[in-house]
Amino acid sequence: MLKNILYSTLWNKCPRCHQTAVFIEKNPYNLNKLSHMNTACSNCGEKFEKEPGAYYGAMYVSYALMVGWFVVCWGLDSFYIHSETINFLAFVIISIVLFMPLTFRISRLLWLNFFIKFDKTKIISRNSLNNQ
Repeated sequence: MLKNILYSTLWNKCPRCHQTAVFIEKNPYNLNKLSHMNTACSNCGEKFEKEPGAYYGAMYVSYALMVGWFVVCWGLDSFYIHSETINFLAFVIISIVLFMPLTFRISRLLWLNFFIKFDKTKIISRNSLNNQ
């Protein structure tokens, strides 16, 4: 189960069938199209936005990811690097701003995976489509 969630999240794939991209633009740093998503999977028909405001919970996932990043940075700094507080804070703030597009996408994809589970019966082979 965890490998399905990781695959779907890291490769921007439909959580149900792992065939179609959830976000239209592959590059998360194209900020003009950062939040543009397909409405549904072209393979299995799974709707990516069930209702208006369906992704409000993804903000909590994003918050948890950033807290985790802060804790990792703090641990490394406290035990190995020992930088001054202002340098540490500058690094953390700058890295959070730079990671924002990735965090946005990862949190939405994780949020989708909380509610949609992988179903290998929904995979339609491209070879079977060509034979029809």
